[in-house]
Amino acid sequence: MASALDGITVLDLSDGMAGALAGMFLCDNGARVIRVDTPGTEEQRSDPGYAVWDRGKDSVYLDLYQAFGDANMVPRGVGDTAVNRRALAHFHELVIGSDVLLESLAPSSAFQTFVSYDALSSANPRLVHCSITAYGPEGPLRDQPADDDLVMARVGILATQPSSRPGPIHVIHPLPSVGAGILAAQGITASLYAREKTGSGRKVDTSLMAGALLFAPKANGERLKQRTLQRATVGGGPFYSAFECADGTWVQLGCVHNRFVGLAASVMGIEDAMADQRFGDGRNVPTEEARRELYGMVGDAIKTRPYEEWATLFEEADVPYAQVCTTQEAMDNPQVRVNDMVMRGDDPAFGAMSHMGLPIKLTGTPGKVRGPRPVPGQGTDTVLSGLSGAKRQASDGPVAPRADTLSQPLAGVRVLEIANVIAGPTAGKLLADLGADVIKLEPPEGDISRPTAPPYFYLLNSNKRSISVNARTEEGREVVKKLATQADILVANMRPGATDRIGIGTQALGGLNPSIIEAHVTAFGWTGPYAHRPGLDPLAQALIGLQRAQGGPENPPVFLGRLAPNDYVAGAMATLGAIMALFARERTGVAQQVHTNLLNAGIVISSGEFMRFRGKPPRRLADKEQYGLGALHRLYETADGWIYLAAESDQCWVGLCKALDREDLASDPRFASPNARAENDLALSLELAQTLCRHPSAHWLRILEDAKIPCAPVVEEYDEGFFSDPHATANDMVVEHHHPNIGSYELSRNLIRLAATSNVDARSTPLLGEHTAEVLAEAGYPPEDIEALYRNGVVKTETPAP
Repeated sequence: MASALDGITVLDLSDGMAGALAGMFLCDNGARVIRVDTPGTEEQRSDPGYAVWDRGKDSVYLDLYQAFGDANMVPRGVGDTAVNRRALAHFHELVIGSDVLLESLAPSSAFQTFVSYDALSSANPRLVHCSITAYGPEGPLRDQPADDDLVMARVGILATQPSSRPGPIHVIHPLPSVGAGILAAQGITASLYAREKTGSGRKVDTSLMAGALLFAPKANGERLKQRTLQRATVGGGPFYSAFECADGTWVQLGCVHNRFVGLAASVMGIEDAMADQRFGDGRNVPTEEARRELYGMVGDAIKTRPYEEWATLFEEADVPYAQVCTTQEAMDNPQVRVNDMVMRGDDPAFGAMSHMGLPIKLTGTPGKVRGPRPVPGQGTDTVLSGLSGAKRQASDGPVAPRADTLSQPLAGVRVLEIANVIAGPTAGKLLADLGADVIKLEPPEGDISRPTAPPYFYLLNSNKRSISVNARTEEGREVVKKLATQADILVANMRPGATDRIGIGTQALGGLNPSIIEAHVTAFGWTGPYAHRPGLDPLAQALIGLQRAQGGPENPPVFLGRLAPNDYVAGAMATLGAIMALFARERTGVAQQVHTNLLNAGIVISSGEFMRFRGKPPRRLADKEQYGLGALHRLYETADGWIYLAAESDQCWVGLCKALDREDLASDPRFASPNARAENDLALSLELAQTLCRHPSAHWLRILEDAKIPCAPVVEEYDEGFFSDPHATANDMVVEHHHPNIGSYELSRNLIRLAATSNVDARSTPLLGEHTAEVLAEAGYPPEDIEALYRNGVVKTETPAP
């Protein structure tokens, strides 16, 4: 069967995980990705993760950076060589024959001249040009290093995670790169979809900063309550934490609402104690003293039985739970296997190996892994011989004159979102930000997050319209069906089969709207032994090994509750899958289902470790105190705060010693070589810590940046500070709204920037059912029928608070 992106050619000049991951998603779904390799590629891509992220691609060896660099020096008479002319000619031929150019050059790189969108789009007006930078094309941070840990330090992530000691902690997962890779793929595919209608390509920008903000959305206002920090490393509440069982195995509970709390308390035999009013409803415990007492009560109960007994009891009672596993253990999980997320292949460096399967499943135009990653330069002769004077335009289609302002790529696309909390609303939000008209269908009580309305709720539901319908009534189900007939995409994050109960299951939709695309985000998968279970982000964190990796080998598991990484990645992958399905429908008329889930999301986050091969090195994890990966890549406390240092290369080591006025360390036999420094890592950490604590952060950052040593401040209180950050402002990442209940508030935005594109018609986060009458009228309901639906309690519109 054809894949969604068959016939698309991507020219990949990027380095780093984000670009490789974006290319992987495109390649897995049919695109031909031609990676341009240069001297040093083997060393740069030595991380085993590239065996997955570069799978199925072609590789052309062109020393473009030498050619670009020499060409910049032409006035000095050194650039006009036959080799360089040939390399540049091949590059331009590749651009002319490509649909997409993907690069990760710093905004101020001298090589930007050669990848200028204006210049390249003149040769190929249908070109979609995607740039992944560290922090975006504008602002004071534009040329800072593209390092995940430095980015997380700057955007406040490291300062807000649970820790067993005061201060920030190292986060083991490469969240900025994962986020940026998926955002880049979204921007590219949305632009390709729009190109089918307009004939024009466009410029797409995203960044590691944007990727980080996917997991740390910002919303701030005088009457908007910020979230409290997670109190414990193992969880956020007595029934929403990880606990050690009698056999030493850990189990994660995920009782997100009162019914689950009651079920869990009954299974544990503590329901009588829960009647004490001091414990509230078990989720919102009135006092810290009572919370600790209840937490201890649950922990004591769990400690009385081995894990397998608890698993049987929780399964029978429908209590949300999961075993806390390592990533390697996750590869043997039966649900992971049913989801086809473990596949075998051969790698040119590692030989036979098992690694991640396809995390996004399209039922009508399925993707496939097209082979192992190439040896650098493996396809040079084949690819370049195919060029041979080629002057064709990228993929067949009309070439329109370049417009001064293009419409948003998903303008005219209507989305019906039936989703709660984070994963599904993230998918709808990202579609809305690309121009889709997203209608959020809510029950009379609203999205589960509405009653507490955390800041992320306001961000994830902005740019949408809300309609509230009681789908438990026959009339309500008819309204839902009517809305579904007029939608291009259905986004749902419900248990498998739940849409059947409201009359819009796959079979019903086939009769109502044969052209609709269904995008489903489930907890564990559409079929399989866990498919029926209630599921949440922390359960997937536990099962896939994210908690164990964050805790490290010497600590209990650490639950990253505020980041909800699986929720955000699953939502973003649902968006990407839906856009690929739109593109396929536009080209072929095929409508289909898109499936992803929280387990698949966790595997993507862990994809550099989710593999097996002979001689695989152990995963590099943080120290017990979670400062970082080693003396030259970790957090350090200064006289007034913290900085993150990332200076592991030999060149950085020499420069660091000089910058810190510690040249004695460079001559110390304990630190004379990389191996010596590794063997004496603790001693080196202590030496650097004693030096760096003597002066404030600003002092060291100035000195280290002048010496070109990668570093960053650990920013605290960035949930509020983001909105006055000159870098965020320079990249147009802040928007202000007014809400009838909370007044003026600000949100982060523009995770994907599209040049020469009209702005989204930004909407404030809607009240429950705020647009009910409007949407019903658009669906063809006359005023008298709308009035009757209100009168009979079938639909609802919330009244603003006084």
